[in-house]
Amino acid sequence: MQGKILDYNRDMKSGFLRDESENKYHFFVGDCTNPEKLTIGANVDFEHDGEKATKITVIDLAREISENDAQLNKKLSAKKSKKLISVLLNLILVVTIVALIVIVIMSEMQKQKSEEVQKRYEAQISSIKKYLLEGDCANAALEYDQASNTRSEIYKHGAYYSIETHAEHAHAIDIAECFTNENDFKNAVKMLNIKNANNADYFNRASIIYKKAGDEESAQEAHLKAQQIIP
Repeated sequence: MQGKILDYNRDMKSGFLRDESENKYHFFVGDCTNPEKLTIGANVDFEHDGEKATKITVIDLAREISENDAQLNKKLSAKKSKKLISVLLNLILVVTIVALIVIVIMSEMQKQKSEEVQKRYEAQISSIKKYLLEGDCANAALEYDQASNTRSEIYKHGAYYSIETHAEHAHAIDIAECFTNENDFKNAVKMLNIKNANNADYFNRASIIYKKAGDEESAQEAHLKAQQIIP
């Protein structure tokens, strides 16, 4: 039980204390576990035998309060930490979900853009064929240049057309022959690219164009490349 020192005589080494119910008890210094702290008004824990107080311990209330406060603060801190961790985990989850949504949207946009570019390229190739059928070499060549630019966009969106495939699909050799039929050898030769081609038919047709344009050296080079491919 708890109480408070009412009177204490150091010389007599005895005194009186009172419990929380206002009951008084006599005590001797020898019954106190920490007599150096005995002072009038001190708070104590004690037991009693009748009207005599025994097993007296002076209580440091300030320290006890401080320890209680420390424990309370520790609990509050732990609670705040758990709450903070929960908030952070929820935030990470939200950020992750948003990131995934953005990735899906960007991927879909990339796919749509790629499809649009591919369709544009196919339309340009169709235009080249149309101009060639009409014998319009100049517009066929202009469309070929635009198709070349579109091909660069195709690279950016992850698709790929090889130079050989592009040359074949874009009818570069056909445009060169179109100019040759008009005796426009300057523009005809501009359409040729035997350095990067790998097709025997392309080399043979290019050799004829070079020969008509008076470029015997390039004509011979194209002819030899065709022979190297044909067994």
